[in-house]
Amino acid sequence: MGSIPFAEADRIAQLYTLQLGKVKAVAKGVRKPRSRLASSMDLFTESGFSLHKRAHSELYVLTQAKVLHGHSELKADFPALTSLQVLADMLEKAIHDTEPHPEVYSLLQETLLALGKGREGKELFLAAFALKLLELLGYPLELDLCAGCGSSLRRKKAHLIPHRGGALCESCFPAGPKRLQASPAGMEILKKIRSLPMGKVHVVKLRPALLRELFLTVLEYLQRTIEKRLQTVDYYLKVMPATP
Repeated sequence: MGSIPFAEADRIAQLYTLQLGKVKAVAKGVRKPRSRLASSMDLFTESGFSLHKRAHSELYVLTQAKVLHGHSELKADFPALTSLQVLADMLEKAIHDTEPHPEVYSLLQETLLALGKGREGKELFLAAFALKLLELLGYPLELDLCAGCGSSLRRKKAHLIPHRGGALCESCFPAGPKRLQASPAGMEILKKIRSLPMGKVHVVKLRPALLRELFLTVLEYLQRTIEKRLQTVDYYLKVMPATP
């Protein structure tokens, strides 16, 4: 998920693991030219690690690693690589340290495989990941009924309300933030992509403008729910301009 230089030849790496959750580890000698650990430290490379904990330290020590799946097809494609940066930002900000979430780990694996298929519409996969991630972390988004009056939101414009865990109809919240507005079609698409397995999300076909709108709506909802900003979003929008 990222790393920073440490000492003469080491790095402190942030890892997302199945058994331990998100941890930080010192990768010994990884900055040496012939280090066998270097390839295992790439962004979203799935590896098997040998970790042990230092006494009275929050850091693990990483001494051995074996690459299981490098996802090289994603790292040779600029749009995909940029999408990975947003994905990593979501994980880093939403997941607390040392909390294992096997379901989230499986969702991440499925998402990387889906992104690696080379299909268009990577923003759709990122939006689906964010919705599913929130649900797995205990922040389900109610999209069927208004959180205020309880009326059906079917075929209605709605405003997503993070602190209410759902959406409000226009009668209950007529002037909400534009970034959190969803059209009737958008509400149905959000429900659809949340319910589909990641490997099937690509069946949803959207106009680029609507896709970008939904993508930004979901990311804004996630940021307000976890109360942390995704620093990668501004860069993503700069280098990946919307298609008309």
